[in-house]
Amino acid sequence: MTRFGFVWRALAAVGALGLSATVAAHALEPAAPSPGTAASSTAAAPALPVVYDDWFTSEALRVDLFHVGTDQENSYALDEVVAEPVWPGTRRYLIDPFGYGTWRVRVTDLASGREIFRQGYATLFDEWTGTDEARTGIRRSMSESVRFPMPKKAVLVHLDRRVPGADFRPVVSFPIDPSSYMISRARPFGDLQVVDLGGEAAPDKAMDVLIVPEGYAPSDADKLRADLKRFARVFLDYEPWKSNRARIHMRGILAWSRESGVSEPRKGIYRDTVLGSTFNTFDSARYLTVQHTKRLRQIASLAPYDTLFVMVNSSRYGGGGIYNQWSVFTSDNEYDDYLMLHEYGHHMGALGDEYYTSAVASDEDAMYPPGTEPWEPNLTALLDGTRNSAKWRDLIAPSTPVPTPDEPKYAAVVGAFEGAGYKAKGLFRPQHDCKMFHKGLVEFCAVCSRSLERMVRYYSNEDLTP
Repeated sequence: MTRFGFVWRALAAVGALGLSATVAAHALEPAAPSPGTAASSTAAAPALPVVYDDWFTSEALRVDLFHVGTDQENSYALDEVVAEPVWPGTRRYLIDPFGYGTWRVRVTDLASGREIFRQGYATLFDEWTGTDEARTGIRRSMSESVRFPMPKKAVLVHLDRRVPGADFRPVVSFPIDPSSYMISRARPFGDLQVVDLGGEAAPDKAMDVLIVPEGYAPSDADKLRADLKRFARVFLDYEPWKSNRARIHMRGILAWSRESGVSEPRKGIYRDTVLGSTFNTFDSARYLTVQHTKRLRQIASLAPYDTLFVMVNSSRYGGGGIYNQWSVFTSDNEYDDYLMLHEYGHHMGALGDEYYTSAVASDEDAMYPPGTEPWEPNLTALLDGTRNSAKWRDLIAPSTPVPTPDEPKYAAVVGAFEGAGYKAKGLFRPQHDCKMFHKGLVEFCAVCSRSLERMVRYYSNEDLTP
């Protein structure tokens, strides 16, 4: 047990990252944190604001990880620490103002213990723990990455897990010295071309959006270029991004796969693609996710990016989105524009699914335990049964009843409509209809639109509320 209150083991002598060679995370039941390492999401931010230039350089630091375990326990192991050329993210809101996600990364100065960075994220691994496979005791590993600005001095990187019905609790901590020669500066895929798709703002003044293609062989070059332009137009012409175009810079990368298309295991179709994307994730028919996420990060690091699209060369309906990880959509489906925008709502805006009539591979109660308020900004359990417990109560008119009857006269108002988060009962959504509810020709609801716009302003370092 270290003085930081976490269980970890150095597998080699001092040197690899300046403080420990390799660190493996153990035990999801850590001891209570020592003073200065509290992991509460409601803990007060530092009395003085964190000034970017005092603590960070213009580069980024990416930490590649393996997330391993079953439904009963899981752990993190360190894969690689990588320096990236530019930190395009927020320089103003270094301590996360939202509190979204099932996990969060925190960075503290090693010498003083001061917290200098915090950001939430979610994981595909968490969804897997609710599957029948996980419950049989099978252990799986999935790759994940966290990124933050390159610190000027040695730091501790903490990974905290949200406990349902409680707060974040520390899981693992490991030290990183930015001067270490063991931090990789290699540039895999450095010969790939980056193309500009719209926007002029510099990375520190913009939300940088990147499209990485999947399943495009060199013979698909013309189609790839056309698809990049088409979906950039779809995105930039849709609200709330249309009204915020001056705050958005969009790019694409010309990345090639050995074969066209994507794997579809249920149909016996397997493709050799650059990111290894596949349908039938968790044996769900339409769930399309990225398997080689480290490779995705390596390719993406060729351009500034805050958020990531993975555009899959397929005509089949499907996709997926994980908060602060990636969003995946297919390029040639009748609903491809819906897929692009809906999945991005998960990834960029931390929005939850509002539908409740389609089956999902994970246990709904594991994802949203009864009696627990969801962390997503567009879902509520309405725990006290009144508008006072709705996150968006400021948008509910006094004349609107809560819970709100799903009747035509309330179709256009903000309220609390029962049925959301894959559950017909016990969870509520803000409006009768929304892009997060179904795939028809419908806009994002008022609550989702506000959340998405706040994220644009977060990345472009502007006031979160106009």
